[in-house]
Amino acid sequence: MSDVITEYADYDAFAREWHARDLESHSVTLSEARARGLLNEQDTRQIWQLLDLLEDDELFLHLPQWLADEKVDGADGDGDAPTTFVGRLSRETDKAILVEDSAATHALMRLAHGIRSLERGLENTGADADRREELEQRLQAKYRQFETREGAVGLADEWVPKSQIRSTIRRRE
Repeated sequence: MSDVITEYADYDAFAREWHARDLESHSVTLSEARARGLLNEQDTRQIWQLLDLLEDDELFLHLPQWLADEKVDGADGDGDAPTTFVGRLSRETDKAILVEDSAATHALMRLAHGIRSLERGLENTGADADRREELEQRLQAKYRQFETREGAVGLADEWVPKSQIRSTIRRRE
């Protein structure tokens, strides 16, 4: 599709790229940074979980703060616009992309983590039918929340210059 999209099938490859600046600034490898506690592994895992739940035509987009401040619909005006989004690539030119149905990722990351936790819980329920039913209902509710994304802060329907995008990511198995 687009030359700006990077696809990852491996968590470590994603983490290495996601933390490239930190790794470079500390002159360490990914494993050394993990051992020294230099990375926020929890957030990185949650982004990875989020990427796993995206539809084939959805992607994760990371913008610099100044561009997010300019392009975000519904920002509070205090410079607190989110810089990471999930959306669909609607149109593309050589110089820019148009992202539609976008939503800021922070709330979606929490939902994705909750979904994965409930799925693991279901795997471990054993023969407890009541517990299984409760977890399945909670899981379906989380999936509905993830799919609707109503009221979420997102990018305005404007073109985003490719040269200014920090990263556009998709997960592929």
